[in-house]
Amino acid sequence: MPAPSEPAVHVHSVQEEYFYLMVHRCACGGPWHTEAQEVQDAPGQLAHRVEARCFKCRARRSFHFILDSHGGPKGPVRQVNPTCDPSRALDAAEWLDLAQFYLGRIERLKDPVERTQSLLDARQCLEEALKFYGPSDDAPPAPALWSDAGRAKAAASPETFRRAAIEAMLQRIPATERLRQADKTDQRAFERGVRELAKDRVGRRWWEFWRLFRRNT
Repeated sequence: MPAPSEPAVHVHSVQEEYFYLMVHRCACGGPWHTEAQEVQDAPGQLAHRVEARCFKCRARRSFHFILDSHGGPKGPVRQVNPTCDPSRALDAAEWLDLAQFYLGRIERLKDPVERTQSLLDARQCLEEALKFYGPSDDAPPAPALWSDAGRAKAAASPETFRRAAIEAMLQRIPATERLRQADKTDQRAFERGVRELAKDRVGRRWWEFWRLFRRNT
């Protein structure tokens, strides 16, 4: 039987939902796999229910999200939070953990498309962490760290949480619009290739285009 439903979590986008699922893994430590989704449009917001199953132990869990109506599931691809408001789903420590994950995986990626997407995700996660800081804050204020694990990380590695350290990391990453434009260009190239293959009647399978695309990037 599915686990009991969880309280609704406010997010700014479907991408933020994805990050939430990444951070809040199953009790066994396994990642979640989405099996079913349902969207309900209510005045001023969207309710999004996600049914997930653990890859590791196969446990099931229901996640309930509340999305801002201005974006919803149809918001820009990979955009996390177009507002200046800090996240209500993940705290500053969790955003920094996600940023480190995406920065760490770049060296292992061979596909330039995936590297661009990973850089974009890392940059957005760093920007989300900074949204918790006030104009005069050098360290994260108390409301920015609402989990025991986050507070422990900040206490153990205070330099990592300094505003200057986060800003220095952002300076080493290309601007968001540049990364987003590169991602759009790659996606358009992929879509054109799919359309071309749809006209090809020699029996080529659709997934073969991925091989052609990877060779040409």
